[in-house]
Amino acid sequence: MTSFKDVVLLLHRWVGLITGLVVLTLSITGCLFVFQEEISTWLHEDIYFADEIPAGRQTLPIDQLQENAADALNVDHLPFGITTHKDPGRNWSAMLYKGGLDSWTYFGSMEVYKTAYINPYNGEVEGIINEKNDFFQVVKGIHWSLLLATPVGQPIIVWSTVLFIILLISGIILWWPKRWNRIGKKKSFKIKWGSTWRRINYDLHNVLGFYFLAISLIIAFTGLYWYFPFVQKSLHFLGSGTYNLPPVSSQKVVSSVPEDGKALSALNKAYSRTWREYPEAYSITFTAPTDSQGTIQATVRPDGQTYYNRSTLQFDQYSGSLLAANSYQEKDSGEKLVAMNYDIHVGAIGGLPGKIIAFFASLVCGSLPVTGFIIWWDRRKRSRSRERRVGERRKQPATPEEGVPA
Repeated sequence: MTSFKDVVLLLHRWVGLITGLVVLTLSITGCLFVFQEEISTWLHEDIYFADEIPAGRQTLPIDQLQENAADALNVDHLPFGITTHKDPGRNWSAMLYKGGLDSWTYFGSMEVYKTAYINPYNGEVEGIINEKNDFFQVVKGIHWSLLLATPVGQPIIVWSTVLFIILLISGIILWWPKRWNRIGKKKSFKIKWGSTWRRINYDLHNVLGFYFLAISLIIAFTGLYWYFPFVQKSLHFLGSGTYNLPPVSSQKVVSSVPEDGKALSALNKAYSRTWREYPEAYSITFTAPTDSQGTIQATVRPDGQTYYNRSTLQFDQYSGSLLAANSYQEKDSGEKLVAMNYDIHVGAIGGLPGKIIAFFASLVCGSLPVTGFIIWWDRRKRSRSRERRVGERRKQPATPEEGVPA
């Protein structure tokens, strides 16, 4: 009679074989991307940082630097603005991205993706990084959609992640000890390093899978955030007890055209006011408007490790007066948890220790398809070997000693 665990084992085995390669790819790229900011800063130190800092630390006007960056990127307007930094040694940056091309591949779906780094003291562009071919952006592209266009590759990633969650749940059912005595606990919670390679591989699959189960589930679930709306709603529910997200305000903030039609260096005013209000911010990005009613938007990033605790301010493009502000502190607890999703996913929510934990959790997730496949392949090979030996014995002629006439 087939038991419940037999059914779970069959499900676990075949789902693992189907999704193993995708899960391995996701896990390895996740490991690499965890420390993307730290490694990129080290690799591009000559571009990220200014060679010399003037004694007065007086930067050029932001509107002039924005114009210089736009010229370097061969555009009239910076769609993603210019990012300014508290650190006087950091160069400012401006990103340009144009995508949406009809293609099956990650590279073919974007026209341009690059970032210019400009010295805020002399206005010179220190370098332009082609993000399209940057190592970590390629890693991100693999992690996001297997280097396929998003509509093609992302469903593969998402549904493999869903199946991986099923694998984790079925895995804990199979791991569950039959007896909670000393021997049972020892087998379930410890790796028997002095045993055979088969036993060590089995323990690596089961024991490590158990210890990193909760973190792996969190990483997998938060990875579904960008595809399934119910994940956002679930996070909001966990934070506030309310499943539905608050309605987005339909009121549009617009600039008022002055009677004389003259602007009053509004971008510089917005820059000065925002840094006065957020003097400890890691960086603030200023995006200029694209039409006569648009506003200057300032996005404040409090620290260099996380993204969730951001605030946005909108300024009149003519007078530089503050029109609206949306700070993280004003969000309800559910909205705050939703905002944390990315930082939870990459472990940044816990600082450097959180990133280290996320790194090892991703590494273990990547090892599970490998150790699981070895278990399946070894058992399959030994089963076939036993069947072959039994078949060979049956083919051998019986001897007189076995009671069969010669």
